[in-house]
Amino acid sequence: MTAGAAPAQAPAPSGPAPVRRRNPVAAFLLSPVDPATWRAVFAIGLGFLILMVAAALISALFSTGGSLLIFVVGFALVALGIEGARIVARIERWRMTLVDNTRPLIPHPYKYADPSPTEPYGAWVRRIVDAVFLDTSRWLDVAYVLVAFPLAIIEFTVAVVLWTLSVAFLLTPLALLIPRPELTGLERLPVAPENVIVVLFLVGLVLLPVAASATRGMAILHRYVVEGLLCISPAEALRRDNERLRDSRAATLELEASELRRIERDLHDGAQQRLVMLAIDLSLAEDKVDADPAAARTLIAGARDQARQALAELREVVRGSAPAILLDRGLAAALSAVAGRSTVPTYIDSGLEPNERLPHGVERAAYYVVTEALTNVAKHAGARRCDVAIRRAPGWVLVEIRDDGHGGASLEPGGGLSGLRDRVEALDGKLELSSPAGGPTVLRVWLPVTAA
Repeated sequence: MTAGAAPAQAPAPSGPAPVRRRNPVAAFLLSPVDPATWRAVFAIGLGFLILMVAAALISALFSTGGSLLIFVVGFALVALGIEGARIVARIERWRMTLVDNTRPLIPHPYKYADPSPTEPYGAWVRRIVDAVFLDTSRWLDVAYVLVAFPLAIIEFTVAVVLWTLSVAFLLTPLALLIPRPELTGLERLPVAPENVIVVLFLVGLVLLPVAASATRGMAILHRYVVEGLLCISPAEALRRDNERLRDSRAATLELEASELRRIERDLHDGAQQRLVMLAIDLSLAEDKVDADPAAARTLIAGARDQARQALAELREVVRGSAPAILLDRGLAAALSAVAGRSTVPTYIDSGLEPNERLPHGVERAAYYVVTEALTNVAKHAGARRCDVAIRRAPGWVLVEIRDDGHGGASLEPGGGLSGLRDRVEALDGKLELSSPAGGPTVLRVWLPVTAA
């Protein structure tokens, strides 16, 4: 290093600055003025009221419904109690965000069974009953109400006692300012009344942070109970999302590969052979155009027919793609055109608004599902009638295909319906099939809809 040169500075450390931990003693002493403490106080008081009312109502519904299980009304009352517990669970998850809003509370998944527009009442009522009475998450909600109400009583009692004692001891100096005959009894104590009041005031000062910390501690422990019974961990939610995305990606890749194989096979077996014959006919016509013009004209006419047939087969190759009517006029119009070409009488019941358009991917998937389903009905179902219903719900569109055939359809691996399921799941949708022996067959598809 040369003389007079400034020494080289060490590079500044990279990465985020270390998190400064709060002194636990200071946190304990300042807990009475911490806003988190008063949110915990409010959460405990609110939880006591909510769980007291909820436990009373749900217990009444279960006890009354249990005694009337021999009648249908008993099952209805028990179902109301289960759904009431689910509502309480939703409120409790919100209440625990008052205690700590830095960590998310992810609800455990519930089973749902929406009524179908064309399915008979018995079938979808049975699915709803299965979703209500056989859902583990709903029974965990019921268990939470039974467990949380005694906890709420303990939390509320401990918080009230600690805060009452601390505030009462802190207010003891006011006794010296109130001239009452009852205070003359303090003169018979072995110590001076002022000293007793000072001691009680100091005890109140100690109890104040104890009450604040105990209240926050009980609220945090109750949040752990909520996390354990009413939620899934972020790691579990991430794992489920990864599995769903992995399955969706695999389904998308398999669907793309099957589409390419179909196009290659159709082109090789159909349009390519037509084009080869077209080239041969044109070569023969070129050779005969001078020697035998009549034969050349015949060959050219045959080549024209070959070209027309090749165009028709090319249209058949792209039959699964979006037709022009779907792009121009939307899903309802495209399905009406498909129903008009179906060999089985098909009726479209569209619940979409006039001129309502869905995202292109959703419209294309719904169109493909309906066309493939109608093809399967015509080939295998032996049906005399088919109904297609479209219904909109917030964030979803339901497409249902119902036929009066002999039933017996199944989602076998490698089958056509399995391919439909892969296409639907690639869009984060859901496909359900009900096809008992003797029919009817009902195919329901839910597709998520974002802003078009």
